[in-house]
Amino acid sequence: MSNPILILAPMRGITTMYYRKAFVRHFTGLDAEMAPFIPTVSAEKINPKLLKDVLPENNSGLPLIPQLIGNNADDFVNMARALHDLGYEEVNWNLGCPHKPVRKKQRGSGLLPHPDRVDALLETMCAQSPCKISVKVRLGVSDPTELMRLIPVLNRYPLSEVIVHPRTAEQMYDGKADLGAFAMAFQEIKHPVCYNGDINDLAFFQTVDKCFSTLNRFMLGRGLLANPFLCEVIKSGNPKTEKAIARLRAFHDEVLASYEAVIDGDVPLLGKMKEFWSYPSGNLSNGNKLFKKIKKTQRISTYKNIVGEHLDAAEWIA
Repeated sequence: MSNPILILAPMRGITTMYYRKAFVRHFTGLDAEMAPFIPTVSAEKINPKLLKDVLPENNSGLPLIPQLIGNNADDFVNMARALHDLGYEEVNWNLGCPHKPVRKKQRGSGLLPHPDRVDALLETMCAQSPCKISVKVRLGVSDPTELMRLIPVLNRYPLSEVIVHPRTAEQMYDGKADLGAFAMAFQEIKHPVCYNGDINDLAFFQTVDKCFSTLNRFMLGRGLLANPFLCEVIKSGNPKTEKAIARLRAFHDEVLASYEAVIDGDVPLLGKMKEFWSYPSGNLSNGNKLFKKIKKTQRISTYKNIVGEHLDAAEWIA
């Protein structure tokens, strides 16, 4: 695929508006973004806090698709209307969140084993939503054939896209993405399909690209957070990155400054930044030492010194 469409995956608590805005200023190659899920609510008047992360004035400049999670069609439509009022033409329905507390409530991937319920929900949602609807799915909860039983339901509705992460919910992110299972789903889904899962480097992207020559949409999550140059690498076909440490530092500093402006207290701020470093530290020559030190840090001033010292001595090894 000469010009693949690369989309930032929604990662709750991480790919916030602050992260997305900074990312787009410092790295290229990304084509669109999906915002972390917003829970649907039964209230007629939606709390503005729920929509803050997707307010158009807070966006990065790239096309953004809000994601909704819930199992009530009227609540979904209500939220879709609020997002349409903000100017959005498409929303995504999360049928893939693997976390147990979510799926136990039959939300996210918890709906995958219930095609009849998904059918009833989509009937109302597609008829009444002012926005186009896409869905993001996994293979199933524990049974990887659940998606195949759900596909005939999905095919009956005018969905704009089906994003497939070929793992079960119980796998979380363990093991490898199942390209064989993805191939079977890809063959049966009548809608445009987007691949998501394990795109951590150029080689794996090229493997997926070669296996599925008609596929042109790819969603990147953990791999892109670990290597923010990955979209540039994929688009150029060249794994070499110039001035990597300086660019990573500038990106980090902007994310940190954005959070400093809105988060009170060292502990919650450090929580955000420790999560930030849990991904790219693995691609720094001294990343293990850096991450060990900042995990123990309780003062933001100490944290800044540690990050500065380690980046001064680091090499980018992705």
